[in-house]
Amino acid sequence: MKYLLLILILISDSFFSQTIELKNKDLIRYYELINKAELAIVDSRLSDANDLYKQAFKILDRPQAKDLYNSMQAALKAGDAKNSYSQFKALKCLGYPFDKSFVINNFKGLEKQIDKCDIKIDLAYKKTLDSLNSIDQENRKLSNGDYAKYQKEIANSDSIASLNLLKLIDNKGFPNEYNIGIGDKSDIVLQKFYLIIWHQLATNIYSSQKVNFSESLDKALNNGKISPQNAAFLYDLNNGTNSFSSLHFNIMGFATSNGTDKPLKDQVVSNTAHTECCFVHVWFFPEKRNEKAIRMVAKINESRKRIGLPDLDSQLVKDEFYLKNKDYIFQGIPVKQEVIEDSNKAEYIKKSLIKL
Repeated sequence: MKYLLLILILISDSFFSQTIELKNKDLIRYYELINKAELAIVDSRLSDANDLYKQAFKILDRPQAKDLYNSMQAALKAGDAKNSYSQFKALKCLGYPFDKSFVINNFKGLEKQIDKCDIKIDLAYKKTLDSLNSIDQENRKLSNGDYAKYQKEIANSDSIASLNLLKLIDNKGFPNEYNIGIGDKSDIVLQKFYLIIWHQLATNIYSSQKVNFSESLDKALNNGKISPQNAAFLYDLNNGTNSFSSLHFNIMGFATSNGTDKPLKDQVVSNTAHTECCFVHVWFFPEKRNEKAIRMVAKINESRKRIGLPDLDSQLVKDEFYLKNKDYIFQGIPVKQEVIEDSNKAEYIKKSLIKL
């Protein structure tokens, strides 16, 4: 019994010793400028945003794709066609799939002037990652949402995918758009292999954690290979923590049954369910926070500063802006969708929230 207790203590100490921190001073400055640029976009100060992106890109010779995209849009709207086209060329080299209409409307006659790309995509690395993603997803797709029925298969495939991903990262470094490219528009914020790390969450009830990627995330963060937002998100999942935000600050959407016999999850997939957005907790608004909320936000902001994230209220301003302004990309999933079978229950929950 004493031996078991000692093991539990050692495991606990190891678990809570996991940490992540941005120490790269150049990257700290880079993200400070990016945050200022994004807030300038929110305030419609597009010339200021354009200038701030220029300053940031002097610090980091390989800016993250999301920042290239927002810089391109801000420069375009600020009338700086030359700078906008530079970001467009960089994104094309990374493989971003621009719509033909976007190119024709904004860079007609210029798209053929793209210089030779100095970025070499590692196609073998990308192919291997894609195969691991397929392993990760195969049994989840077969389960049709009934993960408990396929628990053994999911646990096995999660183990294979995560252990092999860790080996790849150790041997070749943490992949990002500069070595595996942008496969589709969603990759500009969340690379597909992030799902493998996501499924190693500490609270996974279908598959026990085989790999904690915290150390890999910390190295990737300090090498500019992953954004602070994604590093924070995946870190919290891997460690069962909620260090960088709180459920109180989510923007909520609700999906409820439309009165058919079809299961709600299928209605949601086929867009036949009743959906409604967007709701927030009263603490979403700084002026409505009590002392408990103020202390919570202060603690969250300490953690966010340590990883290079803007303060929570800056992020909430951008989240709200993004709901109605899809010309820019500030993060991946600003709205947390709650799927509730009982519409009466959904209405009850919404009474305690505020609609934006």
